[in-house]
Amino acid sequence: MEKELRTAVSPAGLNLRRLLPLAALALVALVLWSCAPVQQTVGHMRRDAWSLEEPHSLIVKFMRFDYQIQPVGDVAGVKGWAYLDTSKVPAWARWVDSLVLTVYLSDPEGQVMAQDTRSFLPREASADEGVAFEFSLRPEQWGQRPLFVTFGYRVVLTEGRDVKGGKETFFASEDAITR
Repeated sequence: MEKELRTAVSPAGLNLRRLLPLAALALVALVLWSCAPVQQTVGHMRRDAWSLEEPHSLIVKFMRFDYQIQPVGDVAGVKGWAYLDTSKVPAWARWVDSLVLTVYLSDPEGQVMAQDTRSFLPREASADEGVAFEFSLRPEQWGQRPLFVTFGYRVVLTEGRDVKGGKETFFASEDAITR
């Protein structure tokens, strides 16, 4: 009976000393899983073949990206203009409240090798006035396989700059997914 008093028992009658090693093992597994590198893919997105110093235009669902890739040592600079396709958004959406652009470098299967993200200030929603961007890509290794470039975006459009109250919003996004 004395031995029974020394064994920790939960209110549900479970032997807590036997569960402790299992809980520690679960904690170690959780920590290792959370430290594993996150793999992203852009295989579901429209991509262009990687080529240096040639002008390109990539049209995605709500935007067009006119860009050029310029090598600078072991870094690739991606420079250009992003244009909102206002014909695909509601007529009342006249103000870009939030805009985030990302450039992705990927392998033929769409696995992301490098990326760079920029946020832009609010502005009028215009098809004619593009947003200038500059990105830098530095993959861990370039490799010998063909490379591809694509752009992601998150844009929030509203009725106007200072609209109060029942403000309408339109959200569009295309980004890499995590596996």
